[in-house]
Amino acid sequence: MRRTEPMRNPVLRTAAFRLALWQAALFALLGAALLGIVWLRINDYAQDELRGKVATEMASLRQADADGTLVMQLRQRLAVLPAGPDYYLLTDAQQRVIAGNLRYRPDAIGWHTLPLRGAIGKDNNDADRVHLYVAHFPDGRWLVVGRDNRLVVELGEVLSDSFIDVGGLAIMLVLLGGGLASWRYLRRIDALGARAERVLEGAQELPLVGSGHGDELDRLAARLNRLLERTRVLMEGMRQVSNDIAHDLRTPLARTRQRLEASLADGMDAARLRQTIGEAVGDIDDLLATFRALLRIASVEARQRRSGFEMIDLSALFEDVAEIYRPVAEDSGHPFEAHIAAGQHLHGDRALLTQMLVNLVENALNHTPTCSLLRLELQVQADAVIGRVTDRGPGIPPESHAQVLKRFVRLDSSRNPPGAGLGLALVAAIGDLHGIGLVLRDAMPGLTVELHFPRARMG
Repeated sequence: MRRTEPMRNPVLRTAAFRLALWQAALFALLGAALLGIVWLRINDYAQDELRGKVATEMASLRQADADGTLVMQLRQRLAVLPAGPDYYLLTDAQQRVIAGNLRYRPDAIGWHTLPLRGAIGKDNNDADRVHLYVAHFPDGRWLVVGRDNRLVVELGEVLSDSFIDVGGLAIMLVLLGGGLASWRYLRRIDALGARAERVLEGAQELPLVGSGHGDELDRLAARLNRLLERTRVLMEGMRQVSNDIAHDLRTPLARTRQRLEASLADGMDAARLRQTIGEAVGDIDDLLATFRALLRIASVEARQRRSGFEMIDLSALFEDVAEIYRPVAEDSGHPFEAHIAAGQHLHGDRALLTQMLVNLVENALNHTPTCSLLRLELQVQADAVIGRVTDRGPGIPPESHAQVLKRFVRLDSSRNPPGAGLGLALVAAIGDLHGIGLVLRDAMPGLTVELHFPRARMG
């Protein structure tokens, strides 16, 4: 058997870690969008504050001009902060500079936002634009007051750096948490997988245990338990079938061989030869019927017949079986009664359900003495719909109820009764396919087979 190579970086390949990567990418995207929205709001607020300060400064200088101290106050301000963030320019009517630290003046009165260039003594800061307000005095002078956006730029840089630091830390924590979660889940999944492997190899370790917290691992463990239990049952059934075929089919094959071998003997007349060959053909037909029954059971157990499910009239199905088998039962000396509730429907395969009911009725006919009552019922109870096939024959011991539902099981050790012991096994397989509970009860005397139809499938 080829040895598989160990998977590299198994934690990084888990679904939990991929989910963490998606979460980190989503967080980064949301962080960028949040940064953009916050920056726009803060920038608008800062711009409004900046223009408010410029307007206040312009009003103050207009008052100084009315007091005759405009030039003196301008020079005092420029002496303190010649390189901004405040900018001034006062010119006369001939555009000559009286005072200021700007080299240019917009031609129109009012607000202007311009690139910061040509400022006298401009220091090395991050400002790149300046907000200016231009006023024109009646004597022809021009006054420009402005403030640059260095504080807005610095605030944006601090904000972006903070978002980058916090976002990077958050992404690292998300990835670290994803890695730890992946590692924990991988360990727990590997533990479940290892136990499942040991169960498949024959160890008796069921049930598998999840986390014990009712989470998805517990649900996975429960599903694995059902899967492994069914696998175990099927494997045991396969071993049992192999043993049963070896034991139950060996006798008819040996008998057929003896008959054919006897036909080779000298002195056998033509009539005897034809009889021997006919008996051998009958034996072979019985063997073929047994194999067909086995294949039918395997097909039902493999869930290959669910495609034929539809809503069927269950009451009509019981009525049809009763109509067919009433004359058969009476001809064989068995009184037959039928009590069938009307209007019951079931989602299932009509052919298989008919086969299940026919097998039960024929089983009752074949294993009960003459004059024994046979009853077929379909009853509606408060919480269930129950079908019953009851006979007054010798019945089946309670300790053998589970055994007779297996393949090739016949309580008569002589193996003389007709059939290969597959009828009830097929009934059990069909019932399992439809979710029908199968219960055998002692009718004292006789046997009652109850079919508990699932309410979830009833129409």
